[in-house]
Amino acid sequence: MLMTKMKTILILLAVSLVLPTAALAVDCFKCHDTAEFKGRVVHSPVADADCLSCHGPHVSRHKKLLLQSERDLCLQCHEQVADTVANKPALHAPVREGRCSSCHDPHASAQKKLLRQSGGALCFECHEETKQDYKVSHQPFSRGNCTSCHAAHGGDDNRLLKSVGSDLCFACHNQSKKMEAKHLGQDMSGMDCLACHHPHGGDSRNLVRSVSHAPFAEKNCQACHGKDLGIDSCLTCHDDVLGSFNFAHNHLGIAGQGNPCISCHNPHVGDQQGMLPANIGAACRDCHADTFARQEKNLHKHSNWNRCSDCHNLHGSDGVAMLKQKNDVCNLCHDQHKGFTHPIGDDALDPRNNQPMDCLTCHNGNDGSDYRYFLRGSGERGLCVQCHQSY
Repeated sequence: MLMTKMKTILILLAVSLVLPTAALAVDCFKCHDTAEFKGRVVHSPVADADCLSCHGPHVSRHKKLLLQSERDLCLQCHEQVADTVANKPALHAPVREGRCSSCHDPHASAQKKLLRQSGGALCFECHEETKQDYKVSHQPFSRGNCTSCHAAHGGDDNRLLKSVGSDLCFACHNQSKKMEAKHLGQDMSGMDCLACHHPHGGDSRNLVRSVSHAPFAEKNCQACHGKDLGIDSCLTCHDDVLGSFNFAHNHLGIAGQGNPCISCHNPHVGDQQGMLPANIGAACRDCHADTFARQEKNLHKHSNWNRCSDCHNLHGSDGVAMLKQKNDVCNLCHDQHKGFTHPIGDDALDPRNNQPMDCLTCHNGNDGSDYRYFLRGSGERGLCVQCHQSY
């Protein structure tokens, strides 16, 4: 009986080796509904009934019986995307994480490029914070043509813009004499249009960002220009701010000999008070790109991790890393942990460095980590035994 079964298996294997791929693929549809593999656009292996070019017929180390990881399998054929992955410094999160099927249907779709949804609807699934109703919307945004400005797979900066500065905008907008006149006759080729104009929408036709510096709103350019543009030009009006830098750790020196204020604050317009961007992290990223790069690669991140001002004083603090309340910064949100926490403070010294323990001794709330709760090691054992070696 056993010998008979073995002979049957060997015969089946032999047949599978000589049958054309299409014949094998037909067998797949005995279980898999063919309707799920039809659409206006069909992936070429599916159209050729070549299921085995992506899937193993029996077993696999990967989900859905894929022959390789999703990322490696797709890049094997899609060489242009592979080139982007290899050469662009900033990658779209699904590309970086190898989740091609989060945007593309691997079999068939009603949309071009096998996209799961059309236009902005697909992007808003992840970028929900950008979905807003503006009084006046930029045409590509209102039509859901996100890829008019953004590269879908990777680019040269974290915004994945196809080009930077005025080059992006002048792909559609002509640099006319009228436009130059509105910009005081300045050479616009070196301007960063997005510093003042919101790329998605605004309250006026020119899409200028919503919060204006008083001199700019009053068209009083000479209040700042035509004189030394160092920090004193800001302190002339904002002298009350100077005290907020008077701490052991501060941002006063971030611009070298230049004006530190305009390193973070736009001197003309912004999205919120202080002429800051809506996403504070966009200002911080310019100097702390390495921190953001580490965060993006980690599996677990603190919620709203790019809202840096939740935990850090933006001008200065006596706390390390300019934290708001030194060791108590976590209690601003996690007040419930005061009553049931690992011992911290001066009475609980870390045996590894003899320093008082705090939340950040075990948790990496800044960069995140690959462990739940942003732990700096496995909570099951790996982290704890660093101090509790007797266990």
